[in-house]
Amino acid sequence: MSNGIANEPPDQKVIYEQRCEDFRSLNGFLWQSPLLIMTLTGGLWFAVASFEVSDRARSMLLLFAGISNLLMIIALIRLRYVMQRVLADIRSYDGKGKIGGNFIIVGTFCALLLMAAVGSFAASCGPSAYFTKNASAKASP
Repeated sequence: MSNGIANEPPDQKVIYEQRCEDFRSLNGFLWQSPLLIMTLTGGLWFAVASFEVSDRARSMLLLFAGISNLLMIIALIRLRYVMQRVLADIRSYDGKGKIGGNFIIVGTFCALLLMAAVGSFAASCGPSAYFTKNASAKASP
């Protein structure tokens, strides 16, 4: 038994509106994601600089920050790729031609995240050279 809905062609207007909504949602993620990773990186750097922990613990926190930044670069590139596909879909519904991708914003975010990752990795090799507060300060009178 069929209610007839499965046999009806999809309404192009509904598809178009959904694709536009998808794009708006992805765009929101694109702008929120760097803020999340910057908060994580800043929090880890604050912990390394402020708390009296061993150099090994500092190194681990800094390595985690660097790896997180690198993984976010991959996520941002993937997100922008998906956005480009959705935008191409929207333009096909509009009857407009395909346009090339503009990755300036994502490229800028990725460059900043890469610099933060490099800084984290460099500092993780010798945190005592970059941070004055260390575990030995706890033992001093």
